[in-house]
Amino acid sequence: MAYKNKTKQRMLQLSCGFGLIFFVVLIELVAVHPSGVYSYTQQGYKEFKIGFPKAIVLKKINKRKSIRTIRVCDTGKVLELRSRKLFELEGDLSLSDYWICNDRTGKDFLFLFKKGDLDRILLQRLRYGKKEGSILFSQCHPEIFKDIDKYLATQEKLDVFYDTSSEEKK
Repeated sequence: MAYKNKTKQRMLQLSCGFGLIFFVVLIELVAVHPSGVYSYTQQGYKEFKIGFPKAIVLKKINKRKSIRTIRVCDTGKVLELRSRKLFELEGDLSLSDYWICNDRTGKDFLFLFKKGDLDRILLQRLRYGKKEGSILFSQCHPEIFKDIDKYLATQEKLDVFYDTSSEEKK
């Protein structure tokens, strides 16, 4: 009798374990963003809102503890936090219209400014160990940034996701 109860208990444990694994895989497939480049031109991304001036965007970057580097594209200079001192909007950072930020959580940001205000955010998400990302987030190409829509439509290797419908985009 005791042997039969232990067998039933073991079967119940195994079925619960397999059920949890199935549930985790289902969440991973359905609820997590796919790999690709995300373009935000309407509202923005989380705390980074379209239309914010550079000073406010930099303040929001400083609040994100996972962003420790900013690459300034106009001069190619890389600003890196090595202490508790925050990024300051001066020199190259205030003059540049293109900032690339690498987030330690696996996201990469490209902030595009027009006349000192945030015009577009590109976000790169890589999943499942994909190491090769877009050149937009590893190299500075101001000539590409000037006609970013053309580049995203014709040359980008990763999937591109927009925050607007395809009818609005055209």
